[in-house]
This record gives sequence, C-alpha cells and structure tokens, in this order.
Amino acid sequence: MPKKSFFLFLFLGMISWASGQETSPTHPSGHPPAHHGLKGANRLTIGLGHTHVSQGKVDGDTKWLTLPSWSINYDHWINDKWAIGVQSDLILESFVIESHGNELIERKFPFTVVPVAIYKPGKHFSFLGGVGGEFAKGHNFVTTRLGVEYGLHLPKDWEVGIAAVWDNKWDYYNSWGLAFTFSKIWP
Repeated sequence: MPKKSFFLFLFLGMISWASGQETSPTHPSGHPPAHHGLKGANRLTIGLGHTHVSQGKVDGDTKWLTLPSWSINYDHWINDKWAIGVQSDLILESFVIESHGNELIERKFPFTVVPVAIYKPGKHFSFLGGVGGEFAKGHNFVTTRLGVEYGLHLPKDWEVGIAAVWDNKWDYYNSWGLAFTFSKIWP
C-alpha cells in the first residue's frame, strides 16, 4: 500500500473514532451545559505533512517535488468565528527551483512564517489568509498564504484535523502543502 494511502486510511480511522467519542454531557440538573465558544481561546497546532513544489529542478530537468515538512501554528480566537495567528513551517530538505527569470535558486531547509486571519463559518471548516515570508540562506521571499482546515474536536479540548495551504512566493514560485494536524485548545 503506498504511503499516501496508508495516511489517508489512518486519518479516516481517526475521524471515525473521534466521531464515536462525542458525548452530550449533562449538568447535574439534567440539562445540557451551556455552550462554550471559542471566544478568547488559544490553540497550538503541530502538523506533519508534505510541501509540493512544481518548479523543482533535478539534474537540469523540471520536476514535481514532494518534500516532508513540519508546521507549528498558534491562534487566538477574537470571537467564535474569527481568529488571528501565526503559522510557521519548516521544509526538511534542500531543493533547487527555477525562478521566472530562469535563475536557479537553492532553497536550504526553508522556514516560512505567516501572520494569518482565520474565519470559521461553522463547526469543522476554517479558512485562512495572510502575508509573511519564507526564509532560507541566500534568498528570502515575501509569501502570500491561503488555506483551509478541517478539524474534529476531541475530548479534553484536543483537536485532530487536516490542513491544505497554498503559498505564493512573490515572483519566484508557488507551493502547496497538505498536513495532518494535532491541536490543543485552552482558555
């Protein structure tokens, strides 16, 4: 079984497990407790995924690169629908890209930091956007990020999810990332 299929089945299994774990606790009075929203909450997320680069250069040929990456994100919820945060990723390999001017640029373990705004219209999906930078020896790039997250709430304020982001490194290259995420939420 290919690695991607294995991780997809693992993620779907976690979703099934998490869905079965949801309970409706009741207050001693027999009524459900008051809803606790996200307003004022903080969230720390760790993600394990891959960043995909379509303009990679390998032995003089343009190749689609799939590069392992880690992410660490922090969010603060202003209200139940809006949050501000900082997303950071580290690509765990060096690679070469070809810029629009046919210049070859080596990216040595690039690290991206992007302040973001997050909008959560419902229970599971969140949409995000922001402008930040990708930093690596030799060249730093201004980066625009757009993304979507899907999360499932687990007991004790934990969350498991999946995130997809698209990054545009202005005038250089684009990448997109897909990650499995694990979050802790606290007041």
